[in-house]
Amino acid sequence: MNKPTSFEIFNWTSAGNDLLKRASKTLKAAPSERVRDLAKQIPATILSEEETITLVFAGQYSAGKSTILKSLTGREDIATGAGITTQEAHAYDWGGVKVIDTPGVHTKLRPDHDEISYQAISNADLLVFVVTNELFDSYIAKHFRKLAIDKDKAHEMMLVVNKMRRCAKGNTTDMQNVIREDLRKVLAPFTPEDLRICFIDAESSIDSLAESDPDFAAALRRKSGIDQFTAELNKFIRENGLTGRYTTALYNLEQILQEALSSESTGDKDADALEELLLQKRRALLEKRASIPRAVEKEIQSVGSKVRQEGRIVSELIHGNAKQKEVDNELQKAQDRVQTYTEKSGDIIEKLVSEQMGELDESIKSILNSELAKELIPRLTHRIQDANISPETISKIKTTTDITQKLGSFLIQNSIKANGGGILGKIFDLSKYSGTNTHNTVKTLGNIFGKKFKPWEAVKWTKNIANAGRVFAIAGTALTFVLQIKEDADAEQLEIDLRESRALIRNGFNDAAHTIEMHFDTATGTYISETFNPEIEAVDKQLSELQDMRQTRDDLFQNLAELREETKRLIKELHVNKASNPHEV
Repeated sequence: MNKPTSFEIFNWTSAGNDLLKRASKTLKAAPSERVRDLAKQIPATILSEEETITLVFAGQYSAGKSTILKSLTGREDIATGAGITTQEAHAYDWGGVKVIDTPGVHTKLRPDHDEISYQAISNADLLVFVVTNELFDSYIAKHFRKLAIDKDKAHEMMLVVNKMRRCAKGNTTDMQNVIREDLRKVLAPFTPEDLRICFIDAESSIDSLAESDPDFAAALRRKSGIDQFTAELNKFIRENGLTGRYTTALYNLEQILQEALSSESTGDKDADALEELLLQKRRALLEKRASIPRAVEKEIQSVGSKVRQEGRIVSELIHGNAKQKEVDNELQKAQDRVQTYTEKSGDIIEKLVSEQMGELDESIKSILNSELAKELIPRLTHRIQDANISPETISKIKTTTDITQKLGSFLIQNSIKANGGGILGKIFDLSKYSGTNTHNTVKTLGNIFGKKFKPWEAVKWTKNIANAGRVFAIAGTALTFVLQIKEDADAEQLEIDLRESRALIRNGFNDAAHTIEMHFDTATGTYISETFNPEIEAVDKQLSELQDMRQTRDDLFQNLAELREETKRLIKELHVNKASNPHEV
């Protein structure tokens, strides 16, 4: 089979693993024992097996799940055809993504398939639910709603309508619009606009690969819709924040290459010492940048869990004998509690981040009080005195003609502040890392995390129960549900309506929980980006200037520098893709 569909993570993983392999080979061949030892720290792969994104394909049997996977991955060993081709869950490694093909659900021939599918779905990061152009029967509709509502998978799910060439007009916009309208009844309380829906014909995609006529092959591929589906998968992964897993190994590699570059002697003992202190500072910044998300993750998960629990409690109040006033009061109380949870979590997260910054403060002080720094300070003081340069005139230095040696100029300019901060005051300005309330960065925590954040403003309450009954307002939107049995009402239909109403309430709170989680997750990322990235960039600039002053660069140094720049470019590419589709809060 020809090249599979383009997939961003496949490309990132392939490029990243190749980069790790080449860097390890380069460092292992270095003449320096210190550099060779650094090769042992390079990760073996971009992602460990435990970190790999899991993408599960589920849905009705014979919907073409295996054919879709075969089209996406280009694997010839995936069985396809009529009937039940997948007897158990199969996992495939697809360029950094674990793709799982599950048996069809609710098949009368093999009822045991349901349990196999649910087991795979429970641990999925992303779920692709596949149906044919004939859409849902009662069994599949029940299964879909169980996943979307009862198991809270709506925010992690895509809906794919396959075998579109069976439609009268094929995979056209008109047919897609017709199917969207047919789906409205089944998807309630969701709408087609709430869910990601893709219309494809996987068999056409596979047929296009075997077609000898280029024009006809291109037409088949366009009709298949496989490229649009892949684009939605890429977008889905970016918007759910999963690309961040791919940068950890790259950040580690960048630091290792930076240390390998710095292992080459500058020929100046003071420059070597200053460079080592800068590396220690950089390492402290990197470690804290990684630890802050871990420190707040538990609190973010906790507030989301509390909000979802409030939805479950309120939904249970909706029954045939419920009174409007009681339900309305309890709903208002639940909303008030959610607001309280959100504000308290904001305070807790601010405190956790402040504690982390305090620890960074201590790390920086420890570096400044190290023996290396204590030995360097007297030597730098002597150089400054010999050069007859005062802190007040440092800012006026424009060229190396003011100091006899370019390296000496760099050391002096980067060691003291113009307003008088002592030796090493410029590169170790402790006011940047202080965890006290006087620190400007800590002062901005409240603005970034938003104590006054109103989760209900971002919640999309859906009105879709059209039965007779009482009406009350949630966040200004009318929500209708049946609260009592009318004399002419069908008891069975009433129970269905009540169940729909309870699901609607749970969905609203689940939506709020997801919004709150994404808000704090995005706010944490914003704080880290604004606080740490400029500092790390400043250190990198100083280290780069030091390295540029090396008089000779052998092949090893050149290779290491190129590998480091390639690593930075790949990290930037991941960040650019993520930034182009940020979380909506």
